[in-house]
Amino acid sequence: MTRLRAAILISGRGTNMSAILEAAQQSDYPVSPVLVLSNNPDAGGLASAKGAGTAAVAVDHKPFGKDREAFERAVQAVLIDH
Repeated sequence: MTRLRAAILISGRGTNMSAILEAAQQSDYPVSPVLVLSNNPDAGGLASAKGAGTAAVAVDHKPFGKDREAFERAVQAVLIDH
């Protein structure tokens, strides 16, 4: 089975992310999480993702101020890189 590469977006502890990462350990799970991405550099889930061996990146939204489009371009760039 070909597994779909996926990014998981979080903003905090990543409770749902942890469940997905755990489920992805099963060979019949259809998704392979390759990235955890947060808009909060202090999100606890980033450390959890790294501990599970998944790439974890933060794109802090604060420096972008009200320029939502610039923030979304930065997020898209990270997604494309992974």
